[in-house]
Parts: sequence; structure tokens; C-alpha cells
Amino acid sequence: MQIAFFEDDGWVELLPFTRLRPIWAIWWGTSTLAEKWSAYYGWHATGQLPAQKKLWRLFPPIFPEGDTVWVNARLLPLSAEFNRWLHDLGPDRLYVTSTGEAVALRTRRLPCKDPEKPQTFGQPFPTAEVPSDLPLMWLRTPTQLFTETEAILLADWQALQAPSATPPPTAQVLGRDNLYLHPSARIGLAFLDATTGPLWIGPGVEIQHGAIIYGPGAIGPHTTIMAKANIRTHNSFGPWCKIGGEVAVSTFLGYSNKSHDGFLGHSVIGAWCNIGAGSNTSNLKNTYGPVRLYHPASGELRPTGLQFCGLLMGDYARCGIQTPFTTGCVVDIFANIVGQSFTPKYVPPFYWAEGAVWQLAQALETARRMKARRGQTLSEAEAEVLTLLYHELTPIPKAESSA
Repeated sequence: MQIAFFEDDGWVELLPFTRLRPIWAIWWGTSTLAEKWSAYYGWHATGQLPAQKKLWRLFPPIFPEGDTVWVNARLLPLSAEFNRWLHDLGPDRLYVTSTGEAVALRTRRLPCKDPEKPQTFGQPFPTAEVPSDLPLMWLRTPTQLFTETEAILLADWQALQAPSATPPPTAQVLGRDNLYLHPSARIGLAFLDATTGPLWIGPGVEIQHGAIIYGPGAIGPHTTIMAKANIRTHNSFGPWCKIGGEVAVSTFLGYSNKSHDGFLGHSVIGAWCNIGAGSNTSNLKNTYGPVRLYHPASGELRPTGLQFCGLLMGDYARCGIQTPFTTGCVVDIFANIVGQSFTPKYVPPFYWAEGAVWQLAQALETARRMKARRGQTLSEAEAEVLTLLYHELTPIPKAESSA
């Protein structure tokens, strides 16, 4: 059966990682969230409807013909009961929770009378409430992208069907039954410990001499683990990253570099980011108290309930050498951080210096240079989206500095 994805207004809660992508395009574990539905349950993803109209330039609405189940992109495919329930859905009815959250819709016609108004998803179909005991696992906050990584990695591992290549004699491996190694991956004199959980090493990965890597973890296609890196447990690295130093319980969405020494823990790093040499995150307050995070949509500091929380860095952000990130720091897209004092709790989008923002032309040219290093180009569509975001999000709000 074919599946399609829609978004509700919950994308706002996942900022800054949803400024340039819909939720289903987030890379987590061994694939994007959309690809997991096919890997886990055999669904064929054919349609999409982003909530943000500006993103239609990059992810145009697609309304497939025929029998289609539309699923809220914030729902994680981690329940066999939910999968069975979707298969048995009646047609042309929008299923919602008791609090009104849209869950799924099965239809043979367009789910939206006016595709110019994606917020009306599901109209004019009548609604029905989902069973109260149906296990729904939602992606509600960006911190779940590191707190729930183990569940995602285990689900990816259970769905894995390809056999592992044999590790080269240069690699010291513990827990070999928990290791998946793609045949095209290259491993130097490195130590891999999969006794603590499954370790997935994707196509084109390079692991350099002296690296130590612990499972559970996933190293995405063409990512490089630098020499002497200490990659601790519960990490998810997307494609084309460069990872060095010490990293623990962190997720990289792809195409980002942390090539040098320095500690990164309990963090999420967007795409096309660069973390300067010797930079460190604080992921634990000196008081050992719970961490609050800045909420970009509301401008509030909100409790996370977490004792460990490091850095949330949006796409195209970067920092200079030896940057110290305060506990629970949110860095928005295209922020540029230079200096050796602790960052505020929030660094606004397109930040250049206190009271200043990037020039748009300079920001776009920098993005082109970054992509050229990966053999890619900045598409006209993405340049248009970045331009819209630049005019929407600047001038910058006052940065919050309270801990």
C-alpha cells in the first residue's frame, strides 16, 4: 500500500530543524524518517504535503492517485499495532486524537480541496477519534532527536536485511554480531565496540587510524570519522559528515563538520554546519539541575525536564575555534559565532555579531562555497527559500542570555 506524509502545526515545535526541511526529511539513524516506513513496514512513500508553503519550492506537494494512507509526519513508525491499524483504516475519514491532533487519513481523492491552504488538511472529510489504547509515538521536541536515538537505532537494526561485510584485519572488533559494515566502507587501525548496542557503518564511510567507536550508533553514507576520534554511544551521523574529537549521544542531520578535538554531547547538529577546532558543549549545569531551552517560535525559555542537554544547531550555522557553548544552547540557521566567551542561550538566525546580521548575498555565496566542497550546488529553489527566510527572520530578536 502507498503512504503519503502531511504536517500539522507541530513543525513549529521542532525549530530550528524544520526551517529548511519537512519533518519526514530528517535523517535519523540509518535513513530519513520517510524511508523508515518502507524499511519497517513495506509502505511505498508516494505523496507529500509540507505545512510551510515556502518549502513547496524544495518539496512540492504530491497527491498520489489511488488508495493512499496519509500519515502525520510527526508520528514515528515504532509500533506494529499502529501499522496494523493503518492497514485497516476506513476511507475518506480524518482520524484524530482526543485532543484534536490529526493522525491519519485514507483517501482515493485529494485530501485538501485547496492545495494553497495546507493548514486545511483533511477537510472536508468527517473526523473520527482514534482508539484510546492505540500506541502513538510522536516526535514533539527537537531534544528527542538525541534522547530517543536508541529506539530508532534498534528499530533500524531489526529491519536490516543486508549481510555485513567482513571487517578488515586492521580493525579490532568486539561484538561482531552487532556490527553492520557496508562493503565499500574503509576502516584503518580502529577499535569498534558493538557489545553495548548495534553499530551500523554505511556505504563509503571512512574510519581513520586510532578512532574508537561504540554502539549503539549509526555512521551515514560517506561520513568520515577522523583519526583518534572518541565516538561514544548513542550517536547518529547522517551522510557526508566529518566527525572528530569526542562525541556522545548526538545526532548530525548530514553534510556537517566537527573535524577537530573538542566535546559535543547530547546535541543535534543540522546540515551544512561547521564546528571550529577546540569547541566544546556544556551538556550539564554546574547545579545538576534541569535544563531550559529557548523556543524560537514563542521567544520563551521552556523546561525540558532533562539533566543533560547540549547544543541544538540549525542548518548552515558555524562557530569559530574554541567556542564554548552554554548548557542548552539553541543556535538558529546561518548563525555565525566568533569569540571565546560562553554563548547566550539563543543565537538568532543569520546572526553575524551583536546587533548585526549577514548580508544576504554573502550568506548565499558562503552556502555555495560550502556545497561546492561536497560536489553540490546551491539550487535556485533553495536560494529562494533562504531569501524568504532572511527577510522573514531579520532584523534579529534580542538574544536571550539567562541560564
